[in-house]
Amino acid sequence: MCFFFVHIFEDGEDDDMFETEFRQYKRTYYMTKMGVEVVSDEFLANQAKCYVEGIQWILHYYYHGVQSWSWYYPYHYAPFLSDVRNISSLTLAFDLGKPFMPFQQLLGVLPSASKDLLPQCYQHLMTSPGSPIVEYYPQDFKTDLNGKQQEWEAVVLIPFIDEKCLLAAMEPYTLKLTPPEKARNRHTECAVYCFDKELDDVYNSPLPQLFPNIVHCHVRQTPIPMDAWRVSLDHVVHRADRGALYFCGFPTLQHIRHKFYKKKTGVMVFQQSSRGENMLLEILASQELEQVEDVAALVLGKSLFVNWPHLMEARVVAVSDGEIKFSLDEPSQVLYLGDTPPPTEVTHLTDKEQKEWVKEVQGLSEHFSKRKGIVINETDVVVYAQLLTGRKYVIGQSGKVHLEKQFAKQVLPFPYQTIVKVSNHTSPNVNRNSNQGPVSWEKFEVVQMI
Repeated sequence: MCFFFVHIFEDGEDDDMFETEFRQYKRTYYMTKMGVEVVSDEFLANQAKCYVEGIQWILHYYYHGVQSWSWYYPYHYAPFLSDVRNISSLTLAFDLGKPFMPFQQLLGVLPSASKDLLPQCYQHLMTSPGSPIVEYYPQDFKTDLNGKQQEWEAVVLIPFIDEKCLLAAMEPYTLKLTPPEKARNRHTECAVYCFDKELDDVYNSPLPQLFPNIVHCHVRQTPIPMDAWRVSLDHVVHRADRGALYFCGFPTLQHIRHKFYKKKTGVMVFQQSSRGENMLLEILASQELEQVEDVAALVLGKSLFVNWPHLMEARVVAVSDGEIKFSLDEPSQVLYLGDTPPPTEVTHLTDKEQKEWVKEVQGLSEHFSKRKGIVINETDVVVYAQLLTGRKYVIGQSGKVHLEKQFAKQVLPFPYQTIVKVSNHTSPNVNRNSNQGPVSWEKFEVVQMI
């Protein structure tokens, strides 16, 4: 006779085992990926500091300009987010330094197989056995897919170039640059080119053997000094309006009433159900009962935002409550911006269609819950919409050019309680100052464009 003993883990024991396994997994990651023998507190603190420095450098780059020309992230791999802690007291200071000259930059990023892109006097530095920097251009090197599928996604495990060694190795050969090469190897100001109908000049081609002169050139060139891209760290253009929608596609927890809490629900993370607690968002019920007729009159044919909290613009083509469906009765992609109601077709769903609608709602609830960690509760109305795919320049009957929104042909369902109806948002052609509305585009006659 055989006896089988099953040990039932309490939640506390299960959590302890998970934490133990996770700590061991992280330790193995750092030892194998970064080649350290001991994963010490000092090592983890340095990892956190370098990672936060990288985030700060990026933010400065986009909002204030380059704060350091020499800074780089000194590892091939990032730390675990759970190890980026105790950072509130960090002091992050960057040394501005100087930018590389063009040929220095090329020698710092190109592989030896691309040496012909460099002047002849520098090429041997990438291939000659006697070069002091040849070690930075290995012919054979390892790559690590690191969980990816394609070779081009792999981490390339080549050494980081030492800036001082690079510049010292290049210096003796800089004098051998030809005059045209010296002319290329310099920093120059930027330029903005604008159409100006008042101008009508002849632009002489710098390469007449390849390109003819422009006989009627209507372009105005405005030079921009290099330091124009530097913005003081304490400079604020305008304060953010929390009621407005900024940067479509960027996550925001505004606009929809919700609560949040932690609970074990098995949200899918990297195609696996999470074993620990998840931070959940639960959409609160609306104060008003939404009738499908009212919803259709409000949103049909109009633009709104779906996929909360990662908002994306979409055009509504149908609305249904599982019994009645209101649909646009026209095939074009026109947006109905005024008070005039769009042509609408009303249909009553068959029993089969009603059952399919119920399954569709169940699938939507499951998707939000398991993939996003969002509890949407009961769905009374589903909105069917086409996602915005881009904008296209369209020539009107008068010859004027304007931007027209383009929407996908595919129609997708979205629970009505998860959509956002805002007119105040920024997008590639809308002014970020929400009180001023869209940027006024300068229209021009097509026949004047040369």
